[in-house]
Amino acid sequence: MKLFRILVAGGIIAGATSYAWAQDAQAEKTIVANERAISAAFAKGDAAAFKEHVAADGWAIDPMMGLMSVADFLKGWDAMAKDMKIASWDITDSKVVWVDANTAVHSYKWTGKGTMSGQPVPSPTLCSTVWTKKSGKWSAVFHQETLAPPPPKK
Repeated sequence: MKLFRILVAGGIIAGATSYAWAQDAQAEKTIVANERAISAAFAKGDAAAFKEHVAADGWAIDPMMGLMSVADFLKGWDAMAKDMKIASWDITDSKVVWVDANTAVHSYKWTGKGTMSGQPVPSPTLCSTVWTKKSGKWSAVFHQETLAPPPPKK
């Protein structure tokens, strides 16, 4: 019986620990702030600031570039930065879903105004980024963008 109580207590503690990381408000603030820093770096063409928050071995999928590694994306950074003009942008409707204590998915809506190759940037887009914490630092390891559907007709 004593072993049963220890196992049950251990399960409750483990469950409470899982719940605690799923409610890590400070980590969520950090993740959202990092996401905003990546968008700002992208809009300004600042590769160094971009690399600060994105894993070098990461990947992304978006409607303009398809599936691409971060390494390949960075190879074309200078040309892209010259060809892109972002006048304004915002991130709204943030939601962080926890996978475990060191992995979270941040989903949000990105809206912006600007051009890429003379064409309007897609907006709004629904985005999600997988974040992982390694050596105490949160880094984006995977990002995807999907064009938001138009609002329903009235």
